[in-house]
Amino acid sequence: MKTKSPLIRPKSFSGDIISVFTSNVFSLVANLLIVVLLTRVLGPEAYGLYTAILVIPLLVVSFFQMGIRPTTVFMIGSGKYDNNQVVSAVMSTILITSTGGIIFSVIAYLLMFKTGYTPLLIILAIMTIPLRLTAIYAGGVFLGKEEIKKANVMNWFTALLMLVFALVFVWLLKLRVNGALLGLMLSNLIVSSYAISLLRKEYTIKLSFQNPIIERMLKLGVVYAVSFLIIQLNYRIDILLLQWLSSTREVGLYSLGTAVAELLWQIPLAISIVVMTRSANATDQEKMNESTARLLRLSFLAGIMLSAFIFILAPFIIPLVFGHQFSGSISIVQTILPGIIIVIIFRILAGRLSGLGKPQVAIKAFVPALLINVALNFYFIPLYNGLGAAISTNISYFVGSIIYVNEYCKITGTPFISLIKYSTEDFAFIRKFIQKR
Repeated sequence: MKTKSPLIRPKSFSGDIISVFTSNVFSLVANLLIVVLLTRVLGPEAYGLYTAILVIPLLVVSFFQMGIRPTTVFMIGSGKYDNNQVVSAVMSTILITSTGGIIFSVIAYLLMFKTGYTPLLIILAIMTIPLRLTAIYAGGVFLGKEEIKKANVMNWFTALLMLVFALVFVWLLKLRVNGALLGLMLSNLIVSSYAISLLRKEYTIKLSFQNPIIERMLKLGVVYAVSFLIIQLNYRIDILLLQWLSSTREVGLYSLGTAVAELLWQIPLAISIVVMTRSANATDQEKMNESTARLLRLSFLAGIMLSAFIFILAPFIIPLVFGHQFSGSISIVQTILPGIIIVIIFRILAGRLSGLGKPQVAIKAFVPALLINVALNFYFIPLYNGLGAAISTNISYFVGSIIYVNEYCKITGTPFISLIKYSTEDFAFIRKFIQKR
């Protein structure tokens, strides 16, 4: 059994945040270029088809990853399990979850078959499921060992390959939606193969369903899985309902608008990953509570300032970058920004509780939010189309985040006022952070 290391020094903490953030920014730029390329070449309707057909694989991966990534971080970070057994259990579980995910997706496509969903598009979309699961599971191993750089590769390398393949298949070869999905599948194939090669070099992997850790992993993982699914449904159910209650064009406009607004999540996403990793390995939990609260306050402040820039610049940037045919996305961006900002709080606090092995809190917070989201979408989408979906999403994000903050304060013993009250130390932290970097 390994001995836990002391709480990581601020320099290491900030260094890892910057490392993850840099990787996320690179991926963000690459993904933004992909969106620009696809929207320009495909247009609103075909781009709407592309995003709509990927909703099922995205939701399936969210559930059938079975929370293995954060569970692996927790199990490896706790030092209570043999790492070779843990990694072997992770690789064996991929076979189970991939099979389940593929079967579920086939059934879902048969039940929800829409015009334009050709067999080739469905096959390409489904093939991404086992490949994404492999990369996600491997990332959990790297994060559990605090190998942040290896985990980052799973992120930026995928985005880079997707951009290259999009240029080749969509722009040069004019394969349109088929080419976009083919590029997505191939990029995930290469990255998942690379991840497996890294794990095989460092660990002795034995594929066996008799591994006792699999059962323990799945028991905790299923709670993570349900929480991830609920959260992802809150993020994406509006796209499914838009396709049902409105049009594919509205799906394309709404998808682009939310993608632009969700740029605000890059900083809290980087912080959340590092907070989860540190929480699983730290011994001084009170110190981690203080660090998490400070990072939350600073991230929320940064989110407000950045959202102001996005609100002001959206009417100029969207037509310039994506074309005037996507001008309808401007109001979507501006309307959904408040909800995007409030979710910053949830994302950072969720990293803390996930690292402590408490994913069930997200279920308690976001099931009511999801029900509200669905009900409001049925009311607002027929009235306002994509704008109605944005209004519904805002309200659900506020409800879920407020409930989550309340539960977080109870579990960690953190007074609400200390979670949100700014201090001179917060801004001193920023100065020191800048000087060190």
